[in-house]
Amino acid sequence: MPDVLFVCSGNTCRSPMAAALFNDLCSRRGLPYRAESAGLYARDGSPASDGAFYAMKERGLDLSRHVSQQVSSRLAGEAGLVVTMGESYASLVRERCPWARVMAFQPPVHDPFGGSLAEYRATADDLLSRMDWVLRRIGEARPAGDGAPAAR
Repeated sequence: MPDVLFVCSGNTCRSPMAAALFNDLCSRRGLPYRAESAGLYARDGSPASDGAFYAMKERGLDLSRHVSQQVSSRLAGEAGLVVTMGESYASLVRERCPWARVMAFQPPVHDPFGGSLAEYRATADDLLSRMDWVLRRIGEARPAGDGAPAAR
């Protein structure tokens, strides 16, 4: 069960980069948190985009094993926190999984899909600059009676 689930559109650019950056940051800081990623419209089994792959490779991070997955109510509900790339994504995740703890990046994170490597680098920089915000949100208590289904 991930502590954080990053969600974008296709799970080939922003959300896998966010998860890789988050996991690396937590590892370097000795924090016990782990992130995964998913997409609202992902085709299961797609690799990371070339731009995301190379932008992360330049930072010493490996997306070669990334396989896209569509966000599901199970995946969102199991995550401690779902972080979306903008409020429109958060609204859709809340519809699919009303009991999930969902927060959105504001302003939204630019989608570099189909863009230059420079755009992917800029998106990676933007994502990295938001990771302390995510870490602060992990520590916020989930309200009692959050509407999550009872464990079976």
